[in-house]
Amino acid sequence: MRKPIVGISYKTYINSIQKACMLARRLVDLTGKEKAVEQVIFPSIGTLYPVSQILHNSRIALGAQNISPEKNGPFTGELSIESVIEMGGKFVEIGHAERKAIFHETLEMINKKTRLTLDLGLLPFLCIGEEEKQNNAGSLYKILQSQILSSLKNIENGLVHRIVFAYEPVWAIGKSAAAEPEYVHSAHEIIRQIIKNLYGSEASDRVRIIYGGSVSKDNVLAIVKNENVDGVFIGRFGHEPDNYKEMVDTVKKIKAVENR
Repeated sequence: MRKPIVGISYKTYINSIQKACMLARRLVDLTGKEKAVEQVIFPSIGTLYPVSQILHNSRIALGAQNISPEKNGPFTGELSIESVIEMGGKFVEIGHAERKAIFHETLEMINKKTRLTLDLGLLPFLCIGEEEKQNNAGSLYKILQSQILSSLKNIENGLVHRIVFAYEPVWAIGKSAAAEPEYVHSAHEIIRQIIKNLYGSEASDRVRIIYGGSVSKDNVLAIVKNENVDGVFIGRFGHEPDNYKEMVDTVKKIKAVENR
């Protein structure tokens, strides 16, 4: 049985420490005691520490949106995973489409960050997804398999289940609507099959695969209503805490029924 998981990233939309802390306190009040759904907040880098202090005694985990590919050294301006650990962080977001498009992050870099995260005991939130919508399942399989193979190079099979795969089709990020539920379900089935083929049935059965890309309270029900979708990665449509809570409640309701 895979525990459902909901993540929310504030990217650099919320950079005021006061506002970030206000939002974190509100989420702690609303969902901070929730046990059935694992939750993780990815604040902007400048608000990581104060938000970590608010989350400390709740059941909501702290995540970093990015890390340096090395734990320390001459990497000016980067966030060290050592700092994330000291702040009580549990997750690291790796390979988001914006990191690749804007900052030219390569699959080799993504692999280094994934290995470092696992080596130091944290959990990667590994983003994967195709640039353009694929109408052929075979083509989508090849694209996702290539990304997974490169991102997980030299990672032991026994560690794969610790990775949360955030399926985020690039063409759906930041849009008014998410990818169609049927498309999402098919993609998640493909990802789980890839994991099974590459790393075995145990890894495939245990690994969590979630959807990100314009998730909202209006579409989350249709998205998660599938055995291969273990949760969602929320963006701007979750900035209002009550909307976030509604999405967490929906994931909890659907996954509780599936796990009976």
